[in-house]
Amino acid sequence: MIPHFNSKLEFLQFLSDECIKNMKKFELNHQQEIGIQKAYASTLNYLAKTEEASGGCHLISAMLHILLSEQGIENKLVIGEVEDYEANTQFSHSWVEINGEVFDPGIMHTLDGNVHPPVYNGVKLTLDEESMEYRVSNDKESLDKDAKQLLDKSVTAYLDDIKNYGYPKNYLWDEILKAGIGIIGYTNLSRLRKKYDSHFRVLKTK
Repeated sequence: MIPHFNSKLEFLQFLSDECIKNMKKFELNHQQEIGIQKAYASTLNYLAKTEEASGGCHLISAMLHILLSEQGIENKLVIGEVEDYEANTQFSHSWVEINGEVFDPGIMHTLDGNVHPPVYNGVKLTLDEESMEYRVSNDKESLDKDAKQLLDKSVTAYLDDIKNYGYPKNYLWDEILKAGIGIIGYTNLSRLRKKYDSHFRVLKTK
């Protein structure tokens, strides 16, 4: 029986919960698997509960990158083009890779308002057949304007840039720390800013 949902956020939370259950059935063969699961689940739950995060793949991927990195889990923050075969569209997008595999909670709620299954270790967490292909462009010229600008910004510069849109400078950092409660605990924002000022997105192409 298909549940009835009163709002999109209610549906997103249901999808997030179901996908987290499926995530725990996977064996990553990674010595820090539990840490990866915690970071991914926290990021996915944040997206499901935060209406403003729709289309926020750059924030969601940065959040996952930081929650993983703060646990000492090696990962790459990636930007590139994704092709959706079902919708016959191609769009600029950010995600995280661990050992070359895609970890992409942000795809769950894209800028066009559509809902997609989140990707974990290269697999849809709804266990459906894959309908999206990552790294489909040849060079950075395929990226949209916003994505091109991100290539030249450190993670810190990107997160601090929110102040230019009328928000407090710490706004996105505070959101990341809120999502990461129980994972990274108390930490100093000055330390985070200094550390992630040397972290940049990696352009992935064919």
